[in-house]
Amino acid sequence: MLAEKEFVPEPAVPDALKNLTYDQFRYIGFRDGQELWTQTVLPYRIGFYHKGFVHVDDVSINVVSDKKTTSIPFSRDYFHYLNSARDLEIPADLGFAGFRVKGVFPGQKELTEIFSFVGASYFRARAAKTVLGTSTRGLAINCGLPKPEEFPIFREYWIVEPQVGDGTLKVFALLDSPSVAGAYEFLLTQGIEKTDIDLHQRLYFRQAPEKVGIAPMSSMWLWGDGLPGPKGDHRPEVHDADGLQVQEGDGRWFWRALGQQNYPSLIQLKYDGLKGFGLLQRDRHPNHYLDEEAHYDARPSVWIQPQSHWGPGRIELLEIPAPHEGIDNIAVWWVPEQPASPGTPLEFSYRISYFSGDCPEHLLAKAVAHRVEREESGKIRFEIDFNGPELAGFSPQKPPIVHVTSIRGEVTSQKCELQPSGCWTAILDVQPTKEGPVELRAFLADESHELTETWAYLCPLISPKVSLPPWKMKQQHELQETERPQ
Repeated sequence: MLAEKEFVPEPAVPDALKNLTYDQFRYIGFRDGQELWTQTVLPYRIGFYHKGFVHVDDVSINVVSDKKTTSIPFSRDYFHYLNSARDLEIPADLGFAGFRVKGVFPGQKELTEIFSFVGASYFRARAAKTVLGTSTRGLAINCGLPKPEEFPIFREYWIVEPQVGDGTLKVFALLDSPSVAGAYEFLLTQGIEKTDIDLHQRLYFRQAPEKVGIAPMSSMWLWGDGLPGPKGDHRPEVHDADGLQVQEGDGRWFWRALGQQNYPSLIQLKYDGLKGFGLLQRDRHPNHYLDEEAHYDARPSVWIQPQSHWGPGRIELLEIPAPHEGIDNIAVWWVPEQPASPGTPLEFSYRISYFSGDCPEHLLAKAVAHRVEREESGKIRFEIDFNGPELAGFSPQKPPIVHVTSIRGEVTSQKCELQPSGCWTAILDVQPTKEGPVELRAFLADESHELTETWAYLCPLISPKVSLPPWKMKQQHELQETERPQ
């Protein structure tokens, strides 16, 4: 068994590839038409990723057909090398960095990229009505601790050759790192509204890590509700996801709006049972992003549903400052209460769903937007918009009841107002009582029932600084140069 042996580090990537800049690495690309199964009527095509730049993991790829396994050797013929990349010396046994899957969505005819596996244990997927966005990972080790995180890698893949007419693709993977070895099974199913990955993992530990993160996700939040963008950027919001959604074991729904802090922030949410959690892109209005290149309005929501008994544990949400939108500064994972130890395997099954907007099962009224206004006196005003059919029966004379809890802040006034749009706005004035961010939770109810999900937010006392992304600063500089009098 692999876990009973010492971890063997990966072979080093040649310096000429490892030291490539992002722009230089873009000169290397997969050649369309070179995918596996191109000359067949099978429903999928497999392309490969080249090693170099940040993609330094050594990945082996195999195909399983008629119970026989065939290794796919690396070849330069799969890739094009343009401009300066033509002069690179590429070892014949370089190996791959990962692979991508093209398929056909139901009712459509054109092949398009649906699944992607590249970089450590990262993978992504999309439904027909979304683009690629938030990433999922196979495992996180020692994440969110004051020491370097350990990044397990999918060292080897076995792709099962599908049958004609199949709407699913099966993939097996071997995970490896200094602390753990793991066996993974993926069942990939694409859809118009929703694409699913059914995942089963069995983990064998070489040593007991300090923390194990199950079903980890990585995303990006730069600015949006509660934090305006910098001057010079016309985009109102820039993010891949705008909130952490949790369906608790008792069926309650919890919404933690994402944001930036002035320092790395880690929160923990403990549960005895869990029905699901994920990073959602709830706001789908293109005018809230005004970005026809990035298409943030079409980024997928990613939802995790346990398919086995996970037991008690906690969700952890990490938010770190980010200088630009090219960095994933949001991460979330599940930490099981059962500790990891050598000789005792951990086993988890869950479904990962990629779709547009909210969870279809979520029928309560939702927090659809919020605003933050800081006053010179130090007081902070919060406005949270709730919307849903459960709130339709109230009137300005008899509004819903606002339930609020706060940490490091005193709620000095609260009220609920009906807006012309039909939503109800909870207006809260909060006086900070201690150093550090104010933490709020709020929901609307009648005399006996909760009518909305619980909205939560961690608000820094001083608004975090945001800056123009590097490409935008360059664009602004070039514009100024062209407008300067000669």
